[in-house]
Amino acid sequence: MGEVDGSAGMQKIAMEGLNASAEMVEVGIYDSSGLGYRLTEFPRLLARDRINMHFFVGLERGGEVRSACGIAAVNKGRLKALAEWEPHLKAGMEYRDGIVLLSVFPHQFDLKAVGFALSALTAARIPLRGFCSSLSALTFVTEPSYLAKAVAALQECFHISSSRTDLLEAP
Repeated sequence: MGEVDGSAGMQKIAMEGLNASAEMVEVGIYDSSGLGYRLTEFPRLLARDRINMHFFVGLERGGEVRSACGIAAVNKGRLKALAEWEPHLKAGMEYRDGIVLLSVFPHQFDLKAVGFALSALTAARIPLRGFCSSLSALTFVTEPSYLAKAVAALQECFHISSSRTDLLEAP
């Protein structure tokens, strides 16, 4: 991963591309039973009706399991209808409308890229609901109304190849 000169002599990290999802719904799943029933049943419910998760995070602490995932906004009604048939699952579900995923790639596990991105988004006052990393992409979860501002902030710290800058829609 190379660095290039940016505006005002500031160094930018070279990235191949940037993309963003269509608007999604964040679904939170909470289970304090200590059994993890909701965490195991929720993915089965989605798979049964072919609803794709675009991201999934989870943690267990003191017997309480908390997780969240993103699904396409068009699937919210289907998921709610499915949950009606699973009252124990429905009781631990919460919906938050209006999230998008914004990714830059490849960062090749460069911690400097993580710091640059977080600093740029913070300076631009972009609300982050979360972020994650793989070996190739840094992905940030934010609100759709901040998407253009977030893209501009990331373009300030990364030199992004124009041929790979896409705003992609989630299926």
